[in-house]
Amino acid sequence: MNDQDLREWIRHHFKVTPKDLSIYRIALTLRQGEVLEHFGDSVLGFIVSEYLFENYSIDEPGWFTHVRSSLVENEHLTRIGRRINLADVVIIPRTSSKEHVTDRVLADRLEALIAALYRDQGLKKCKEVVRTVFELSKEKIEKWNDTQQNITSNPLIQRQRLEARVMAELLATLEDKNSISALQEFLAKKGESPPEYTEIERTGVSHRPEFTLEATCKFRGRSLVAEGKGTSIKEAKKHAAHALLQKVIELYKDGWG
Repeated sequence: MNDQDLREWIRHHFKVTPKDLSIYRIALTLRQGEVLEHFGDSVLGFIVSEYLFENYSIDEPGWFTHVRSSLVENEHLTRIGRRINLADVVIIPRTSSKEHVTDRVLADRLEALIAALYRDQGLKKCKEVVRTVFELSKEKIEKWNDTQQNITSNPLIQRQRLEARVMAELLATLEDKNSISALQEFLAKKGESPPEYTEIERTGVSHRPEFTLEATCKFRGRSLVAEGKGTSIKEAKKHAAHALLQKVIELYKDGWG
């Protein structure tokens, strides 16, 4: 995206004229701007907390915490990212593709953009943008809160939301990793031992062999096994890891994290 198009996108959605486009480019670039993401998360949390503090009773800390958390959670950020067509301006390096622009990426890029706005426009203007884009108004929040209470009382919707969070966590773990490292990292994250790989068969002619590897691991007290084939040990190992990872994911979903 050229500078003019990016400037127009910012003007259209945030109603500000950017002074320094470079910080917005960093915020929008895939796998960059991690510091901006953390900074933006803090700025967003402050702005939302201040708004709730100024407009609602602080005698109900449980309600305050619940509403604040729901307004800044990744699921809500993703919805806002879609509404403002954030995916259209995410800058994708040559080594990546549009498929890498996941819900998690939209949420992260929105947080980074909030930090960029703060640095470029100052706190006052950043507050105005956040309150507008996040639709922070009493009418909207009260309507939204009523909807959330209905959702909370519906076990089917709660289960669907839980499944979405489970899959978001999995996708965040697997994103930009091959199956071998993704499997090992996910098992480690859940306190399990790393997988083991064993060559169980080698067929074909000497100049064109085919390898079969077995991948095994323990997850939640169960022994899982999967096989993978390939024209090299590395390829067979990758396919075995991928197959085993799918079994781990299914078991993880069944137990709800």
